[in-house]
Amino acid sequence: MKHCVGVMTVDMTIPAGRSLKDRRSVVNSVKERVKHRCNVSVYEEPSETWQSAALAFACVAETESLVESQFRQVAGIIEQEPRLMVYGSRIQYYV
Repeated sequence: MKHCVGVMTVDMTIPAGRSLKDRRSVVNSVKERVKHRCNVSVYEEPSETWQSAALAFACVAETESLVESQFRQVAGIIEQEPRLMVYGSRIQYYV
């Protein structure tokens, strides 16, 4: 049986972030909401500043369209967070 693995990476900025505590608050909020609502794994990439963050999401499903559906749901959750701005995202599929 064939499966599709998808990895979506989202680069974001936290404009009002004034400390590491501010950054962690925003990032952890997004991670928890995604974990509870979507069938994906979440990885937070290391960051050198408290105003930027990158999250990677991985999903395995039978088809690319199912993976894409999960990623659309993740993107919707991220877009609902008013404390951050997305400035880049990319998706890679491995079949």
